[in-house]
Amino acid sequence: MTKTTEQKALKFIDEYHLLEKGDKVLVALSGGADSVFLLSFLLKFKNRFKIDLAAFHLNHKLRGRTAAEDEKFCLDFCRKSKVKIIHVSKDVRAYAKKLKVSLEEAGREARYSELNKAAKKIGCTKIATAHNLSDNVETILLNFFKGAGIKGLSGIPVRRDNIIRPLLRLSSNEIRNYLRKDKIPFRIDESNLDSDYERNFLRNEIIPKLKKKLNPRLEEKVSNTSNIISGINSSIEKQLAKISSETVKIDGNELQINSRTISKLDNSLLSVFLKSVIEDNFKIELSSENIFALVELVSSQAGNEVHLKENIIASKERNELVITRKSSTKSEKAVLRIKAGQSVRVYGKVVSIIKIKGKMFKFTPNKSMEFISADGLSNVFEIRKWKDGDKFQPIGMKGTKKISDFLSDEKIASVRKKDQPVLTNSGKIVWVIGLRIDEKYKVTPQTKKILKLTLTEK
Repeated sequence: MTKTTEQKALKFIDEYHLLEKGDKVLVALSGGADSVFLLSFLLKFKNRFKIDLAAFHLNHKLRGRTAAEDEKFCLDFCRKSKVKIIHVSKDVRAYAKKLKVSLEEAGREARYSELNKAAKKIGCTKIATAHNLSDNVETILLNFFKGAGIKGLSGIPVRRDNIIRPLLRLSSNEIRNYLRKDKIPFRIDESNLDSDYERNFLRNEIIPKLKKKLNPRLEEKVSNTSNIISGINSSIEKQLAKISSETVKIDGNELQINSRTISKLDNSLLSVFLKSVIEDNFKIELSSENIFALVELVSSQAGNEVHLKENIIASKERNELVITRKSSTKSEKAVLRIKAGQSVRVYGKVVSIIKIKGKMFKFTPNKSMEFISADGLSNVFEIRKWKDGDKFQPIGMKGTKKISDFLSDEKIASVRKKDQPVLTNSGKIVWVIGLRIDEKYKVTPQTKKILKLTLTEK
């Protein structure tokens, strides 16, 4: 039994080329059965793989004395095994409040963040985590019940960047039987028995019943199906990458997607594409309702909008789908005062007014940098959103133009148009920020005082 378990793990590692000669591997060690097996297994075969090992333990400070005992167990285990260990404490409960996420999500974020820091600190080329076959099945089922797309049903990836998961072919029962047979000690996390957590509910109550009533080889069968889905997902992701390269532009915090091109996609592929590109760029999870609304938006009239999560808005423009995160109006003052020589942050960007000595400057086509004549202007400027009735004389034009018409001519997306700021002086518009200055303030040979206006990301 012991050799069979080892052979399965060795074959899996070789099949996916998870370890290479000269790798220095940092093992995530919790003290539980899976991570203890992983470290013990890699120690036993380190000469076969020609690798070096180190361990990492994170004390989540969630279980008081028990957590301290887990940490001591890991330190003792590594000392006896002559393995270097880095151990870190993190108040995950406080971290969860800060991120406004669940304890499970905060714990995961903290683990990977600290693991990467530790790996970088001691020069590890790879991080090995002890996710096993049973974990993978739980993840697939959780994603299925939550309505995840094809990517979610692919399960836990074998490799992601520098993170490898060598135990994905072994079940939790196989691992525990191996440890007991070889008399290798491990810690039992009592929180795993609490079925109030989603994953524990599946593990303790649902999966055992499914195995008993439907298929005792449930883990193997679900994993096989997941492997097939994973292969399909890889093929789809290649298509998505090609579509994205041809249709997507990123302008600051704004995503611009060519709606003419993507409207020709099959609705199924369009759904997967929109979910992937928006979730990847805005780090949110879209619901099926969000996806259906976005698909309809692609073929709708210009000016329509869909409100997604976390103040993210998708709007249909002439030939584009524009997705942007709306700035919080509470954090933006109606009017900002700025003097020559100062900078202010407005709508996620920075506006600066810089004094120019003499006439040592050069005009450029960059609309985010303008030079104006400050002769006769007050030293105090104001920044506000444009409003109905606002007019100015775009440089190069003879007459005035309404701001609303100017923004339409400039093909500014409706979702951005509402928040377009203007720079004024004594109530008169000097600059439609980032787009055009007023003709009255252009620099001429007679100009005595010159100011440089800039709009930057930081």
